Amino acid sequence: MQFVRRCKGPLGLIDRIHALQSILAKAYGRPTDAMRTDLVRDGQTVIFLHNPKTAGKSLRKFLNVRRHSHSFASDRLSERNWLATYSIVAVRHPFERFLSGYYDHVMKSQDNGLVGLFGPEVKTASPFDYLDLLKAAPKFGGPQVQWSDYPSSRKPRADLVLRFEEICQWKAHLVQAGLDVGARDVPHLNRSARCESNHLHALKVSPPEFARLQDAVRDHFAQDYTAFGYC
Repeated sequence: MQFVRRCKGPLGLIDRIHALQSILAKAYGRPTDAMRTDLVRDGQTVIFLHNPKTAGKSLRKFLNVRRHSHSFASDRLSERNWLATYSIVAVRHPFERFLSGYYDHVMKSQDNGLVGLFGPEVKTASPFDYLDLLKAAPKFGGPQVQWSDYPSSRKPRADLVLRFEEICQWKAHLVQAGLDVGARDVPHLNRSARCESNHLHALKVSPPEFARLQDAVRDHFAQDYTAFGYC
């Protein structure tokens, strides 16, 4: 299936404004309200990078981040500010994250950013079509290293990488990292029953097609499998 990216605003005016805002943000180089938490570690501002489909809403709430954004640090921060802040990001098994995205973006009835970008046809996408959409619009769920990594030889990866599979231990990991989180607890917002689903039935694929989908996801997210030790 072919998906055509829509222009936002008359003659793509909103897209142009967003592009200009990104250029200015990168030049300015400081953490936005969508990154800054209310924590400080050893004099450094603690920032959060919201990698989609990794319980990021829960972590964002826990860290008292004011605004929602899936921006990459490499798009928004100068190297000086990247080095001057303490960064946190959550990651997840790539295939489980991919399935979570498909169930959310395609199978749920609500509209979302992908629908706004490519139209209602998104809701008819097969899992393989959805993978192509993520390749075209990675901020909706592309390789996770785009959120965790920064092109800096001095600090190529975020200071603290939390694994979704260890969400019950996140608070302990944060405290162990030297963050004073007080009595607050990590909520698990938007908990999904997807793990109980029959994927073959829900995705309308045969066992061989499901295996081929796993291989395609592994190929596209190969960096994530290696970087975060998933197998």
